[in-house]
Amino acid sequence: MNPQTNTPNQGIPIDTGQGVVPAKPRGRRTYLLLAVAALSVVAAATVTKMKTAGSAASAGDIFTARRGDLSITVTEGGSIRARKSINYNCEVARRGGELTILNIVPAGTYITQEDVDNGKILVELDSSALKEQLTRSRLDLATEQGNMISAREANDIQVLQNESDIATSQLKVRFALMALQKYLGTELAEMLTRDVQHNTSVTEHVAPFVQKVRDDPNLVDGSAAAQELKKLNDDIVLAQGNLKTAQATLAGTEQLHDANYVSDLDLQRDRLTVINRQFAQENAVVSLDLFLQYDFPKNAEQYLSDYIEAKRQLDRTYAQCRSRLAQAQAKLSDANEHVVEETGSVKWYEELVAKCTIRAKAPGLVIYGTGTSSDAYTAMRSRDSGTSSGIIAPGEKVYQGQTLISMPDTASMVAEISVHETEVDKVRPGQAAQITLDAFPDQVLHGEVYEVAPLPDEQLGFMNPDLKVYKTLVSINGTHDFLKIRMSCKVEIFVRQLKDVILAPLQVVANRQGKKVLYVVDAQGAAHERAIKTGAFNETFVQVTEGLNESEAVLLNPPLFTESAEPETLGQTGQEKAIERNEPAMDSGQGEP
Repeated sequence: MNPQTNTPNQGIPIDTGQGVVPAKPRGRRTYLLLAVAALSVVAAATVTKMKTAGSAASAGDIFTARRGDLSITVTEGGSIRARKSINYNCEVARRGGELTILNIVPAGTYITQEDVDNGKILVELDSSALKEQLTRSRLDLATEQGNMISAREANDIQVLQNESDIATSQLKVRFALMALQKYLGTELAEMLTRDVQHNTSVTEHVAPFVQKVRDDPNLVDGSAAAQELKKLNDDIVLAQGNLKTAQATLAGTEQLHDANYVSDLDLQRDRLTVINRQFAQENAVVSLDLFLQYDFPKNAEQYLSDYIEAKRQLDRTYAQCRSRLAQAQAKLSDANEHVVEETGSVKWYEELVAKCTIRAKAPGLVIYGTGTSSDAYTAMRSRDSGTSSGIIAPGEKVYQGQTLISMPDTASMVAEISVHETEVDKVRPGQAAQITLDAFPDQVLHGEVYEVAPLPDEQLGFMNPDLKVYKTLVSINGTHDFLKIRMSCKVEIFVRQLKDVILAPLQVVANRQGKKVLYVVDAQGAAHERAIKTGAFNETFVQVTEGLNESEAVLLNPPLFTESAEPETLGQTGQEKAIERNEPAMDSGQGEP
């Protein structure tokens, strides 16, 4: 804040016609008192001189306020470029290696439709490193394809092996069930196998059925066990018959021996035969008991256990087949993925190698880069980053996405300008504009604002962080043969038009203690300070909304000091000094000086 504000005792009041009376200082140091006193004397002399000059102001020093129309414009310099262009960008990813331009058509070459039809090469990039990587990828692909074939064959073999193993296990289950049915009979075998999965002990499961067979042997009729029972029973019956026969023979032999018809030896033989037949009968009975007590339960348990184990083996076979097939399928899937990956890699490198050769797509004029002023910025930033030079020329390194060639459509041209942040809010798409070329100052072109960038220009922001400008495109009506890319131009954008307002030159307005003032000249030629309010302005005139009437005369050059003003004091800022020097402060938001 200016130290002289609201402190009249520190200034030098001017008394009209009574001389100068210095104000009394309050507690300042001696050298400050001397400085203020000296300034007071200078200010008094200046005011006296200015009063004299004001009273004798000539007609050239004043301006008569008038009504008129005020055009508010934004004027900026720029260059011409095409609205639309066919850009040929570097689409090759370096993959850790440098990418160099081998050949490129000279700038300014015109590409004809015949060139396009013949596939004319515009840019050729160094693809040697990519071709080496492509060769390695193809070798890797061949290896992976071999692995995939092996994995597929192994999978097919495993499928067949699983079918064989499952069929074998199923056959074992079937044969085990048939053996059980053969030994015990279908009915009893079905009874035994019905709930066998819920019993942990086969012996406990078979025991009740064995007891039933002992009680009723007919339960196993038609089975191998029944045949064994029948044979054992037949052996008992046969042994009993043989015993009775031997006993009858012995009885006859004894009678004949008593009658002395047979010898003692014959009698002894018949007696031994009876004893032998008794033993045979006893053995037959014991064999039946042993069969029912041991062999039959053992065989029943064995056949049932074989059946149970065959079913378990079938379950294990199913699980093993699923596991082995899953492993084979996983290997096959992994091999397929590797083949797909390597196939994609080969295709990727093939595309990169193909993209190293850029061919013409449409006729047009060859321009290196984007054809805009950002090319120099791109080159500078690329050099600073150490990646590539950013320059389009044979032997130079380029990066992915960089525009190598631009072919502008000269049928539709635009002017590209940079609007300062203080005025960008005034500019809107659709506003009329006037374009003047530096090369053809007599040719005035017309157009309108086409596009305003939403963000500040990165290029200028990089070189000067304090400068914020917004790229703005202005379309140009019609087609003009003399327009060339990058021609310098000046664009005047018409923001708005004020009708019938009071106008005054910008220089008549001064800032005094935070107020806008001007100096009105009365009929006697004396200038009087008057506070005013201003509105919109352009480079020449400002709208006065309050404080000035039409036809009133004002000083063109307001004085540095007035009777109500104070001289510069120590500690004044540069902005306050500028105000005292009558430099109008512009308010871009309101359009006021």
